[in-house]
Amino acid sequence: MIKKIISLVLIFSGFAKTSVGHVYKDDFIQYEAVNLTAEDKLLLKEVIGKLHDRYDPQQQMLTRTLNAWNYHTDAQTGTFHEVRSSFNYAVGLLDVGEEQYRQRAFDLIHKTITLQDTISGSKTCGVWPYYMEEPLATKKSPADWNWADFNAVSLLDVYMGHYDKLPVELKAEIRTSLIYAARSIQKRDVQPNYTNIAIMGTYVTYVISHLFDIPEMKVYAYARLKKFYNYTLERGFTEYNSPTYTIVALDELDRMKRHIVASEAKTMIDSLYNTAWDIIARHYHKPSAQWAGPHSRSYSSLLQSNVNGLLKQASDGKIDPPGATPRSDVKIKHKIPAYLMPYFLNPQFPRTQLDQLTTNDPKVIGTTYLTSRYALSSANRSSLWNQRRPFLAYWGTPEKPSYLQVRFLHDDYDFSASAFYSAQKENDILAGINFMTNAGDKHINIDKLQAGKFKAKDLRLRFEFGNLPPEKLVVPGADHDAFTISSNGLKFNIQLFTSIFGHNKGHWEKGGNEKVSWIDYVIYSGAETDFDLSAINEAVLGFTFNLTDGKTKVKTQKAIVSKDNENLNAKWKGLSVTLPVKPGKQPGNL
Repeated sequence: MIKKIISLVLIFSGFAKTSVGHVYKDDFIQYEAVNLTAEDKLLLKEVIGKLHDRYDPQQQMLTRTLNAWNYHTDAQTGTFHEVRSSFNYAVGLLDVGEEQYRQRAFDLIHKTITLQDTISGSKTCGVWPYYMEEPLATKKSPADWNWADFNAVSLLDVYMGHYDKLPVELKAEIRTSLIYAARSIQKRDVQPNYTNIAIMGTYVTYVISHLFDIPEMKVYAYARLKKFYNYTLERGFTEYNSPTYTIVALDELDRMKRHIVASEAKTMIDSLYNTAWDIIARHYHKPSAQWAGPHSRSYSSLLQSNVNGLLKQASDGKIDPPGATPRSDVKIKHKIPAYLMPYFLNPQFPRTQLDQLTTNDPKVIGTTYLTSRYALSSANRSSLWNQRRPFLAYWGTPEKPSYLQVRFLHDDYDFSASAFYSAQKENDILAGINFMTNAGDKHINIDKLQAGKFKAKDLRLRFEFGNLPPEKLVVPGADHDAFTISSNGLKFNIQLFTSIFGHNKGHWEKGGNEKVSWIDYVIYSGAETDFDLSAINEAVLGFTFNLTDGKTKVKTQKAIVSKDNENLNAKWKGLSVTLPVKPGKQPGNL
């Protein structure tokens, strides 16, 4: 229940405020009406203006055209009415405050709320589908439970930021929908190792429980915050060093900082906020203006322009990478803690950043070697899911950064059932890849292999170079010949030392386009055929990697390889890696 509403007078802070609204505050939460500066309003109008053409007035939702495989959806192609973007569009319309679009925003909210599963006893009660055309009751692909969290955040933005504008009936609909979503989140009870959703769900349940006076949820939300805080103090973020989800975590922690005022909770939130910035600072590579790896989850190998925009805004313009664009959620205002600014402005090189990313065995260790010319990173164990970056190098300039990423592709898509193991010391990496019979194909959880069986037209190991033309690449003369790629005065020295995948005989080839080039070790390419990892006795690849400046003469040193009945053991330049040669069940911490 609303316990206290007081008038908010016009406030001036840098830019003149253009409207007034209400403020709410008690001992636990606070919020106020959205009151954008003229500058922010202009920016948001530009962002929202690009979405108007996607609005379908008949269905009162935004549309989206699909043209490829996507998580959590049955369809791969076609035009669909999208839930999350419709909510976000409605929030933007209300934040801009133009009277001509107010009713459209209300229509969007009402229509999209109706797509939420509200059937008592349903497993997905409180959750939304991705699209109107794929209701949860009939879709074949798994539901995305996170949609309770993400869409509740948007509805909270509406409810708290525009309370005075909302029609009475719509307020009631939003209230009911938020409680359904919060109940779903509480029932699911995501654990602290799912970093971004652990934070987001805590924010949602904490605020909703106090907004609508739900006593048992108040207890739950506070306990969840404390549990996540203690977990993070001991282990850090499980979704480690993620350019995507560390930013999501920061955004939700910013919402907490703005809306949660209870003193003990606020102390924990401030500490978590600093932890997120500490991760970014220690991995930022100023010479290339990139976020060095290894990345637990990322959707792009080069830093996106809106992340650069966040860094610029959060540093008051002191960090100003080329192409930085403002972010669309203008209400979120980040601030880099002052003690971390030297990592961005005056970094010390060379240095090695070591991160223990898990506390339970087998431990995951991240190694990042940063110099004035490049940043080279690896995770000692990971999968090669398309969101993982366990082997990653950056070099070049802020204007034209380049990268090297290692991938394993199944029909031109990253094969999640491939596992990556490595050891690194400074500019040297020893790495091995093997395969898992019960892991995912395109996604680590959604489409798991059944007893190691899958169909494929193509299987290949890829060394992918971003912003490097194909003519710069060379193809080794034989499977295990060492080869060197030169770029920007650097030498990338690579040697495949083992390459076994059943009875398949591999070969090297290269390719590329205007954005990326690659050198591939092709294991199979041809007509679609059945593969059975469980029936393969040996499937393992291994390579050595060394990165030097162009003046350094590198003497090729071969890895020393031995095998026992189950494992391949490789040693090279003081580094060692051991991994099973026969595909097997997925081990821990991948």
